Amino acid sequence: VKTIVKNMKNFINNVSPNYIDDKVIIQYQNMQSAKKPSYFRGLRPFFTKWFELGYPGIDESAVEIAKHFDLKIKKAGQPILQDDPTVGPLTKEEHTSLIKAMSHAYSIGELSLSDYAISLLISLTGRRPQQLVMLKYKDLLQKKLDNDKVEYLISVPRVKQRSKQLQYRELPIISEVASIVQLQANQSVRFVEQTLGKTLDDYNKGKVPVFLNEEKLLDLVIKDCNFLESNKIYAKPTIANRALKNIVKTGNLISNRTGSLLNATPRRLRYTIATMLAKDGHNANTIAELLDHSSTSSTGIYIKNLAESVERIDSAVSEQLSFVAEIFMNGIKSKEKTNFKFCSSRKCQSQNLNVNFPCNECAFFMPVDIDEVNPR
Repeated sequence: VKTIVKNMKNFINNVSPNYIDDKVIIQYQNMQSAKKPSYFRGLRPFFTKWFELGYPGIDESAVEIAKHFDLKIKKAGQPILQDDPTVGPLTKEEHTSLIKAMSHAYSIGELSLSDYAISLLISLTGRRPQQLVMLKYKDLLQKKLDNDKVEYLISVPRVKQRSKQLQYRELPIISEVASIVQLQANQSVRFVEQTLGKTLDDYNKGKVPVFLNEEKLLDLVIKDCNFLESNKIYAKPTIANRALKNIVKTGNLISNRTGSLLNATPRRLRYTIATMLAKDGHNANTIAELLDHSSTSSTGIYIKNLAESVERIDSAVSEQLSFVAEIFMNGIKSKEKTNFKFCSSRKCQSQNLNVNFPCNECAFFMPVDIDEVNPR
């Protein structure tokens, strides 16, 4: 429903129709096809149902012409498969340059602490901005390990879940990032305490968002005594995109692939983290977990057609396959050479008792005698 309302608002703002007919639909389609065709894809079924219910305001010609529009849906993962230099994953060099640029911008005072913290988290964890702005003071955790070392974690709220109750997933972060995020959390607590004119106890301190919407906070303190329970005091997810744009502009980061300013966005950084994981040999399940996906349905794209994956597979099987190739080319030279196993290393679970699936029908059964391979 929210999507329909949003798309309808865009429709009205663009064409301001008094009556919706085929001319209005064509006008809107021409305006949106090059920008965001998804708006019209969401409106077409709405217009159809509107006409079918018999409500005034829409003509049959509008519904008929809408049915004949070819609304191509862009396949998911195309920027990744095509390694798009503007919207696909960053290269290792681009990603490293971005990290260095944000550290430099913060050190010279061109980047605020909150922008630095959100940029680091986006760049190194791959979490969505809407997840990170929901972090609270209590979500910054420390865990003592057996070797007296400390592991730093953030308890990240999960989004896009069907469950009504908010779920969390703990994510380890390096100490350098943890210290910056902790500084930002402490700054938010101090701002709230200064606004209230009192010190918060540990319970209420834990509720303070790491990334505050300071303007909303000032209004809510006056109107609502339970302002810490309000979602309005969280910073908007757009702070991440704004921070990244500021870093690129300040550091004058130029993409070595386009020759233009680097298009750094939270989405591209998620692509980058996932692609790096795939290149390091992690499977789809691991990538899904680290990106906080509920399934692997959209993570397999990162390991598909990856040149590094082909090299690893070739390296893993070449030793075993080389012996098979030797057999086909020259036959088995000696009965003593039995390092290679034709059958699976797993023990047969049927123990030859499964009459419905006898051994001679097994995929690994090879009734070949060495004397037959090497005829005298």
